[in-house]
Amino acid sequence: MKKLPMIVAIVVSIFSAQGTLAQDELVENDGFELRSYEYEQQEYAEIRAYELPMSVQNSAIKDFENLRTYKAYISKDNTYKIVLKDKDNYTKVVFASANGEWIKPNDKS
Repeated sequence: MKKLPMIVAIVVSIFSAQGTLAQDELVENDGFELRSYEYEQQEYAEIRAYELPMSVQNSAIKDFENLRTYKAYISKDNTYKIVLKDKDNYTKVVFASANGEWIKPNDKS
């Protein structure tokens, strides 16, 4: 009877280790690409707000007059990700083309 707690601990640790290995295999072999916030950031390179094209800056001023550009990013295909904030730290993220047109999340162009 003295060895029973030790046997239970060993059995539990074996099952725990197998569960972890099975989860790792599922993640590696499910065929889906895992995308994290870091991966999304790699698609866009940060730029200074004044480096945005004037058409994008003018659209932001016109359409979001109560918000200011907090951060700006550019992608390889010359689309822009703009983080806007107001004085109460309300944050809005918008995407724009180089000619200042807003890109909606479901747009495929």
